This record gives sequence, structure tokens and C-alpha cells, in this order.
Amino acid sequence: MAFEGLADKLGNAFKKLKNKGKLSEKDVKEAMREVRLALLEADVNYKVAKDFTNKVTERAVGQDVMQSLTPAQMVVKIVDEELTSLMGGEDARIEFASKPPTVIMMCGLQGSGKTTHTAKLAKMLKKQGRNPLLAACDVYRPAAIDQLKVVGEKAGVPVFEMGKANPVKIAKASPPLREPSPITAMTLLFSIPQADFILMRLLWMSLKTSKKKLNQTKFCLLSTR
Repeated sequence: MAFEGLADKLGNAFKKLKNKGKLSEKDVKEAMREVRLALLEADVNYKVAKDFTNKVTERAVGQDVMQSLTPAQMVVKIVDEELTSLMGGEDARIEFASKPPTVIMMCGLQGSGKTTHTAKLAKMLKKQGRNPLLAACDVYRPAAIDQLKVVGEKAGVPVFEMGKANPVKIAKASPPLREPSPITAMTLLFSIPQADFILMRLLWMSLKTSKKKLNQTKFCLLSTR
């Protein structure tokens, strides 16, 4: 499923809620059903998607939300909180996999410094004796791929790219996730088209809970929010 498709489906689900003055339990359940389907189409594990939407529904149909003056906004807030909780909930140091690769997702708005930070991270990993790879998954910003190639070359780190393909497919096609590889750490560089950090977390969930087993691969998310 295309990255834009996930954004559109989630946006439509939340838009329907925002168009209603008051929400019923039926409204919330219908929205969460659409969210669950969008997650499944984005290759999120069925149990993870189901448990996530069940938790959101349970909290969202509470009295505080239903009687709020802005119930739709509270539902979106609950979605964001549950995604944060699912992904760890706290800032943490990078945990490296005992069996490589370690996958790092660098995410943020356009112009927030992702490419520069990615190059600095790659240089740091090299100094630590690791063998990093950069994957160009920012297919939205003009010249983003070329810029990553330039900073990758300066850092002495290879860059994997597939042009303007689906960002999720680029990530999953990267050599360390496809076959045995000497790469020990891989940084995926994504650009969020809008200030949609719920979408960012859902994209990460799609990669992390992919139906394709990734053995002991470690995942971590870095945000230039």
C-alpha cells in the first residue's frame, strides 16, 4: 500500500469524526474499523492492529470523551497516546541488535534537518566500528535523494535508493532486510508531507510489525520534530 494511501485513509477516518458535533459509540467503532483496515493494508500485524484499535475504542467511548466539547480531537489525542505507548513511550538510547541489522528511522518535516542529522549519525556509527547504510525513503522533497547521496559520500557511507518508489517498499527492499549482509545498522530517511506525526508512528508500526519475519532485528525511531 502506498504511503499516501495510508495517509488518505487515516485522514478520511478522522475527518468523518471531526465533521460530527457529537460522537456516538457507533461513530468511534466505525472510525477504528477504518483505521484497522488501513493498518492491515499497510502490512501491520493483524493482532497488533486489532489490539491497538480495541484500546483506542475502549478509551474513546468513555464518558469524558463523549461529553467533551471537542470529542473528535480527544479521539485523535488518544490515538497518538496509544501509538506512543505501543512504540515504547519514552526517549531512549539506540539499542543495537545482537544479530544485525539495527534499523533506525529518521523522520520529520521538510526542512527540519533530517539529512544533516542522518549524515552525522552515520559518521558516529562508523567511528563506533559499525557498518552503516543509508536508505533514501524521502521521495517527496525535490532533490532529497541526491542530497542524501552527497552527504553519504562525504561520510563514506553507501546509500540505497530506488528513485520515487513507494517509501515502505524501498525500506523493505534494502539489502540488510532482504538477505544476509555485512551492514550492521541501516538508517531510513523519511519526510512527513505535513505535520502528521500520527502517520509517522503508523508507518513505523507497519515496518516494525511487518508480516515478513525479521529475526532479531532491532528497530528504533528518531524524530526531528
